[in-house]
Amino acid sequence: MQPLHDAPSPTRPTPSPIGPWLWTRRDALPPLRYHAARIEIGVPHEIAEGVFLLRLPLPFALKHINVYLLPEADGWSVVDTGIDTEASRAVWERVFQHPRFAGRTLRRIVVTHHHPDHIGLAGWLAERCGAPVLMTRGELEVAGRYADPARDVVAERTPLWNEHGLPADVAQGLYRHMPRYGVQVCALPAQVADIDPTRPLALGERWWTPVIGQGHSPDHLSLLRDDGQVLIGGDQVLPEITPNIAVWPGGDQNPLRSYLASLQRFEGFDASTLLLPSHRQPAYGIATRVDEIRAHHEERLLTLLQACERPMTGYEFLPTLFGRALRHEEIGFGLGEAIAHLNFLEDEGLLASSLDSHGCRRFMRT
Repeated sequence: MQPLHDAPSPTRPTPSPIGPWLWTRRDALPPLRYHAARIEIGVPHEIAEGVFLLRLPLPFALKHINVYLLPEADGWSVVDTGIDTEASRAVWERVFQHPRFAGRTLRRIVVTHHHPDHIGLAGWLAERCGAPVLMTRGELEVAGRYADPARDVVAERTPLWNEHGLPADVAQGLYRHMPRYGVQVCALPAQVADIDPTRPLALGERWWTPVIGQGHSPDHLSLLRDDGQVLIGGDQVLPEITPNIAVWPGGDQNPLRSYLASLQRFEGFDASTLLLPSHRQPAYGIATRVDEIRAHHEERLLTLLQACERPMTGYEFLPTLFGRALRHEEIGFGLGEAIAHLNFLEDEGLLASSLDSHGCRRFMRT
């Protein structure tokens, strides 16, 4: 997942053949280096001065999420909370008995974005500890829509999936298996504080500057410590894996463009800045990882472009994009990601799409 400006490339940039306005390659960056800490689920680990990493279990493929606890003189703050499961609540109950946090007051709950593994227990922690929840406005708006009990968000996505070629029997299975937001997210308090992205936040004993990203979610919050040496990155920049960049109804219809553009805010960090991600191991070399992520998406875009030898639906691109069969909810997230890449190529003028006689959108090379 800045000092907050775009740094010039240290070597002559190599333009991308897809969207050359969007990024340049830098070939002289140091390799990504992983932090040596051995992290156990449920055990707070001081990963940087005044910052504890707490790893919580997840009931799906990612297996875990990293959240961050920041002690201060009169209490502590937390960035992200984990998903609302009994296993996660049990971990938090142990944290409240941990020598570093027992008897201290939780002062604030900061949420990087609205996805259930990040916001799921914010409401529960707020009720249990009397602490305020802080989020960016865009993330709070989406969380409010998704949590509305009168809405079925999965049903709202079905017309989009149908338009992009999802077979009826697969759609029925997806509807049954796709997780519902309200099951994974505890209700938020009536009042949630807006985070002003132009103002530093006091967390722990330091000031943290918001760094806002788009694409994975509309108003994603990362936090840069005042000495520039630690970035709590959320999902915006992840080691080893990339965040899901997908099209959803009512959202950004070219989220990949938004995501790649927002990566420019992360490419100026020094190689010594420690990235504290929401998943996988903390690492040094944020600019290097930004380049790797750009290369990954460029390769995917080129692969889709080369595979489009006839008019094809988004669903028909899934084997090309992922190289394996997807299961259950993976199909929904995977199809959203395929649509994001196809929409990017269409906006670049490299593909065109139209509806066929069955109402399915098919893409073809221009």
